Amino acid sequence: MKANGKQKVVLIIPNSTWFGKRKWLCLPYAALILTAILKQKYKFSILDANGNNLTLEELGQQLSTLNPAVILITAGSVEYHKQAHAAAEVARKVCPTAITVIGGIYPTVMAEEVATDKNIDWVFMNHAEERFDKFLELVLSGEVAAARAFPGIAYRDDQGKIVELPVDKHVGEVANMVRPDYSLVDMHAYIEQNTLDYQFNSTKPSAFIITSYGCPHNCLFCASRTISGRRTIYRPVEHVLDEIRFLVDKFGVGNLIFLDDAFLNKRKRLLELLEGMNALGADLSWKAASVAAWQLDDELLDIMKASGCEQITISVESGSQRVLTDVIHKPLKLEIIPGIVKKCREVGISCGANFVIGLPGETWEDLRQTFAFADSCDFDVTHFHIATPLPKTDLYYVCKEKGYLPPDFSFLDPNFFGYAYGFITTEHFTPLELAILRAYEWDRINFATPERAARAAKMYGAIPERLEEHRRSTRRRLGLHVEGMDEALLAKARWKMLNDAAK
Repeated sequence: MKANGKQKVVLIIPNSTWFGKRKWLCLPYAALILTAILKQKYKFSILDANGNNLTLEELGQQLSTLNPAVILITAGSVEYHKQAHAAAEVARKVCPTAITVIGGIYPTVMAEEVATDKNIDWVFMNHAEERFDKFLELVLSGEVAAARAFPGIAYRDDQGKIVELPVDKHVGEVANMVRPDYSLVDMHAYIEQNTLDYQFNSTKPSAFIITSYGCPHNCLFCASRTISGRRTIYRPVEHVLDEIRFLVDKFGVGNLIFLDDAFLNKRKRLLELLEGMNALGADLSWKAASVAAWQLDDELLDIMKASGCEQITISVESGSQRVLTDVIHKPLKLEIIPGIVKKCREVGISCGANFVIGLPGETWEDLRQTFAFADSCDFDVTHFHIATPLPKTDLYYVCKEKGYLPPDFSFLDPNFFGYAYGFITTEHFTPLELAILRAYEWDRINFATPERAARAAKMYGAIPERLEEHRRSTRRRLGLHVEGMDEALLAKARWKMLNDAAK
């Protein structure tokens, strides 16, 4: 329980591949933040079942050897909720006296449901900065009443009733941002991926990086404000540059992927960051996973290219201006997009786009407009996502109010996550129609000509043979790519969709 007089605290990163799920090798920043917060005061360690591809049995063996006083579990999206609960079950079994605490996106948006798990003692919601060390101190000192009054936690009281206390502030109100600490994580599994994830289409070791948290906008489907609040907080540029320098020097990272929701939001800060990256003198390339098109212009794209930008992905969302304005509430004018794509091609920045289809209020004609617009823009690669309600989002509340969800809908039912088939039904479309349209229009648009196919292959970083296999699989599986799912299960899923459509 103690080492060198310090209480032992272990953080578990569950393995995304448990239960036949797809591999998702994205190192949670929570692990780096918790390391910075806890490692000086406690004997803190990380059991990375994801990066090290541990089985549940192997996790239990290593956990038993460590025998910590507190076991933390970081849980990402709701899609991987079973992995988090499995880790909690192992923790309780091998370390029955340890205190278990779960945090992350899933507990933040579904705290009450998570707290029903008797293997979990405490549910910690929202960010850890300026909060978690204080909470952990209360828990370890036995101050139960004070811990139960802590804002932003959930627990079962003495009668077994779930108690949930709302958070009193979001990450945007944190005074001093914590510098991510990589000292306890083996990064090699995360920087040398070989997948068709087009963010990793680089021969150089790649790393995700986050320079800000939150988003100031109010898109219908987005969970950002639920998780981070409405205020956006920006890490000091010098901190970000120090982190980049560390990743380059320590792990040979040559390709950075910025995951910020509001990466371009502060132009002066962005220019300072890009200038600093140039000054590092490293052969760095970078990509931005989601950028706001209305914050781009020719001058900025020239500067971005000069700083090593190889690729951006524009979150267009819809090819119908009415849907963008009245349904999604996104402050984007579609008329600016073709010029951005043209400029990107001129300077040599690959330009991808994300669209969302199947929103309440969207008509079949709007859907056709979206595909026609995506085709006309001639992006280097275009992705279409079927709208998926996430907990505590406006999209979920609209769907629930209007009866667009199946009667047996549950966020924790594997029939209702995966982000390929969809399950919103309106008077204008069914999930089956959306799945077929999505899979075949993705293929038609991205591979319409040899030139487009070559650009798509470059974006995916795939040899033609592998990409052809991916195309066939997308058409035949209607876009659902899950490792370990056999054809019988896929046939069952398709049959369910046909039955639901017939009703």
